Amino acid sequence: MRRFRLIRSEPSSAAYNMALDKKIFDRYMEDGIPVFRVYGWDSASFTYGISQKPENEIDIKRCALDGVHIVKRMTGGGVLFHHNEITYSLVCAKEDIGEPDGIFVSYRRISAFLISFYRSLGLDASFALEAEDFKKRRAPHSLCSASREKYDIVINGKKIGGNAQKRKRRAVFQHGSIPLSVDWAFMRRYARSLPEDIHSGVTTLAEELGRVPDKRVLEDMLIDAAAEEFDARFTKQ
Repeated sequence: MRRFRLIRSEPSSAAYNMALDKKIFDRYMEDGIPVFRVYGWDSASFTYGISQKPENEIDIKRCALDGVHIVKRMTGGGVLFHHNEITYSLVCAKEDIGEPDGIFVSYRRISAFLISFYRSLGLDASFALEAEDFKKRRAPHSLCSASREKYDIVINGKKIGGNAQKRKRRAVFQHGSIPLSVDWAFMRRYARSLPEDIHSGVTTLAEELGRVPDKRVLEDMLIDAAAEEFDARFTKQ
């Protein structure tokens, strides 16, 4: 059993959340102790991938007027909208999560705990590439919600959440979102290229469960899923 640091953060600003994720990654590069963090957002926010230009995807002026925060991630991927969700981050190396020698931590391995989490809620979750029509439905997009990639997680044919990574030498950092609900009309005020039919391909816990458990309960379930999947013993920080 491998020791992981567990960090449970109170809802915080977009700038603080992304700064702490970077700090966690930098610290791992120094001490080699894997970290699992669970956190939230104190206001509606957008994050964008390290290689993106936010002005192409987000109405920056309107966000500024309405107090919607925008911040760059250290990871790749598309624009993500954050509000009523649970967010996690994880930094580790292959030996921390039981990857065989010669394999550098795969998306499938590192995201397996998410599949376990959704299934613990009674949801039939799987990776997008497992669907028979995956090649037909695969769709890269500058907005994470509108994209469909191999290791995105789908429930009833619809994508749920989004994840992004940064890799450096033996380390891999991944963070991602588990949406409780999404106000698409609100998001559309600021996202420039949100498809009109976004509802047909994206889902949330509220849509799938009807009644969403308390957020603290969901966080506990997510932590339990990660501990079991990675054979980890969490020490709080």
